[in-house]
Amino acid sequence: LDACVGYALAKGIFQKDQVVSTKTLYNYVDLGLMDIKNGDLPKKVKRNTKTRRARVNKRILGRSIDERSPRIESRKDFGHWECDLVLGH
Repeated sequence: LDACVGYALAKGIFQKDQVVSTKTLYNYVDLGLMDIKNGDLPKKVKRNTKTRRARVNKRILGRSIDERSPRIESRKDFGHWECDLVLGH
């Protein structure tokens, strides 16, 4: 429909004030006021997209921070540093 409007304006078939917008034409197609259907418009047809599914039972790699020894949790030793590490893909 965009090409039809552009062609009509470029060739001077209609004046600018005589042509409705392409949005209006698409609304007419949706309402059934024109002889064409949405299936006739290749860019208007809804495309099927693949759905993404989350992995089931994904194994957690590494050790949890909850598995720290109680000695580290008490923090009695001065000068020992602890850091967490996140591994990406």
